[in-house]
Amino acid sequence: MDIRSESYFALDPTASVMWHELTLGAGRDETLRRLEEQFSSDPSELEADFDEFVQKCVARGLLTRAPEGPTETPQALPHTGRARRLFTLRAWWSLLETKLSLSRKGFSGTYNGALRMACPEGAAADDAQMELLSRALEAFATAENFFYLKRAPLDCLPRSLALFKFLRSAGLPVQHCIGVRPFPFSAHAWTECCGRVVHDDESNRKRFTVIARIVS
Repeated sequence: MDIRSESYFALDPTASVMWHELTLGAGRDETLRRLEEQFSSDPSELEADFDEFVQKCVARGLLTRAPEGPTETPQALPHTGRARRLFTLRAWWSLLETKLSLSRKGFSGTYNGALRMACPEGAAADDAQMELLSRALEAFATAENFFYLKRAPLDCLPRSLALFKFLRSAGLPVQHCIGVRPFPFSAHAWTECCGRVVHDDESNRKRFTVIARIVS
C-alpha cells in the first residue's frame, strides 16, 4: 500500500505470500523459514527472490522502517472513579485528534503519524496487560458514545486509528491493519492486540487480505 498516493498494488500469488509473511513482523530468518515450508524451490533461490522483493517494496515506498524512539511502558491500571474518567477522556481525545488529523493532514499524514509511534517492549500477554487492555477497551467504547463520526457505522479508518493510538499511548503492543477484498471490492481497517482482533469482528482476518500493517 502506497500511503503517499493513497493507492495499493496487486501482487501475484508468490509475491502475495511473501507480503503476507512480511506483515506478520517476524525477523528475516524466521520469515524465510516459513516461506521454505510453503515453496519447493531451492532455499538459496528463494532467499534471493525474497531479498529482491523486499528491495523493490522499499524502493517503491511500500515498506519502511519505523523510526526508533522511546518505548512506552504499560501504565498503572485506572482503579479509582476519577482515574477511569480520565482514561475515558483520553480515549475521547484520541478520537477527536484522529478525526481532525484526517481532515487537515489527510490519510497519508495521519498514517505516518501512527507509524512514528514506538511499539512498547514486552509483548507477552500477561494478566496485568490483559486487564489493562480490558479497561482500555471499556474506556474507548464509553468514549465512542460521546463522539460523533459523520460516516458511522462506516467509520472503520478513524475508529481503528484512534484506538491504535490510544492503546499504544497506554503502553499496549497494538497493531493496525488495513485489508481489502477484491470480489466484491471492499476495504476495512481494524486493530489487533495480544494476538487477536480487538473492538471489531475477529472474522475480518479471513474476510480481508492485509495490505498494510503497523507492527513496530
